[in-house]
This record gives sequence, C-alpha cells and structure tokens, in this order.
Amino acid sequence: MDSYSPSTRQDTIWILGARGRIGRSITQRLHQENKRLVTTDHKALDITNLEDILIFMERNLPAVVINAAGMSRARDCEENPEEAFRVNALGAKNLAIACNYYGAKLIHISTDDIFNGQDETPATELHEPDPTTVYGKTKHYGEKFIQEFCKQYFIVRSSWVYDYKTIEKIKQGLKNHSLVINRNQVASPTSNELLTKFIVRLVDSSDFGIYHYTTTGSTSRKGFIEEIAKLLGLEEDYNRCNIVNHPSLHPHYALMDNFMLRMKKEPQPPLWQDELKSYIENYYQKIEVSVHEKK
Repeated sequence: MDSYSPSTRQDTIWILGARGRIGRSITQRLHQENKRLVTTDHKALDITNLEDILIFMERNLPAVVINAAGMSRARDCEENPEEAFRVNALGAKNLAIACNYYGAKLIHISTDDIFNGQDETPATELHEPDPTTVYGKTKHYGEKFIQEFCKQYFIVRSSWVYDYKTIEKIKQGLKNHSLVINRNQVASPTSNELLTKFIVRLVDSSDFGIYHYTTTGSTSRKGFIEEIAKLLGLEEDYNRCNIVNHPSLHPHYALMDNFMLRMKKEPQPPLWQDELKSYIENYYQKIEVSVHEKK
C-alpha cells in the first residue's frame, strides 16, 4: 500500500475511547485549547475493522490520532481472550496502518501490565516486556504492531491511573468499612490529569518513541488508600478496614522508571503524594461540589 499525501491537511485530532477515563480528560483539555477534535467510542466505530478505520481517516484526515480505547479490565480479558486480542492488538495494528498511510501521528496509551512484575526492578523503556496476563499480552502485541506498521508514533506507558471515580469509590468504601485493601502491590499512582497534560504535550512533538510517565516515588495499594484517607479526614474509617493480601491479575511490582524523560533532561513528574494532594484539592473536591450542586 502506497502512502497517502494530501495537499492540505486540517489540524484535526481524532480521539478514540473519548468516553473513557483518559479519553474524556484528554478531550476536555484539548477543547480548552480550542483544538479541532473528532471523537469516537466503541459504539460509533469498530476499531477492529480496518476498512472502517481507513474510511474514517479519509473523511476526517486527522493530523494526530490518540488511541485511548481498549479492553482494560484484566478479568474481562482473561474471560474473553480473543476479543481482548481483537481490541487491544488488532485495533492498534489497524490504527498504525491507517496512520502510516495518511501520514498522521499516532499516540497510543499503554500500561505497566506488559511487564511481569516479578523482577522488583523499576522497568525502563529499554526493558524487554514479559507479560503474564491476557491483558498484558494483548497490550504488548498492540505495541509491537504499532512499531512495525507506523513510522510516527508515541507509546505512553503509565500505571495505577486514578480519576474522580477512583477516589470516590475508595471514599465510599472507607465510610462503609467495606474496603478490602491489597497491601502487596507496588507502583507509582498517577492521576489522569497529570498523564493527560503529558499526552497533550506530545500532540505538537515529533520526538517519537516509547515513554514511561508516572509520578515519582512508590507505594503499595495500602499506602495509596491510607494517604487518601488522611487527605479526606477518614483515618478512623481507614483503621476499621480489612487489610489483606488480596490476589490480583495485575503485576505485583508495577514500578516504572521515566528513563527517557531523564535522558532528555525533561522535568520529572512530582512525588505521588504531592500529585495526589494536588488532584484532590484541584479536581476531586471541585467535581464533588459540582455533583452535589446538581443534586
């Protein structure tokens, strides 16, 4: 297939998975910057159908494609491995082929689950992926397809991405003393807003490649929830919760090193505690007030 070179290209950004945790945040921020956007979700467009993707690309000619779509619930992937492969791997391949043909940049959001979580060494972008779950394997294949079929791509890996719903679920679990906390998993919790800011920066960049982007420092699930309880004034409720070693399909050790940022002498993200405090003060509490006012 020969590449396509339109004589004029509108500065359109296409966001897939625009109703998801990251996609919604990216859409809102780019709207604020007055970018021309087209957005889709799985109901509007079948990412597993290459012909549909090519038709959409031809009609809209986006300069940048941001793939925030995917099958991300690990349990669902284990129960439906073929569907997980179609969405996470074949879908990424289709986008890579289409972006390469129409000369668009592809920004693809990936995960720490591509690593085995057993080495207990922070994984850099140079570490060889070794996923152990269906979710991790399908995301890894998606990355491989992008590297094979697309020239202009960014692959952004992050871990433990949280948003308003995450904090709210933990808050309600603390209040109801119904929260079962896993003390074993370790990573760097990263807010969807912080990750979004980094992804939006890539829209105007041509420094292609794979990037890790997580907060600095690390904690366990237990430590993360304990910090949320402290910031929300729910320490007493936290002390009444059940602390157990709960099994998980996600990596035990999900710590990643933002190696490429450091090599390029880019500013490192803040400490996870500082980012969590900032997120709760500047986003969570404002959304909470807005939700209560609507009621």
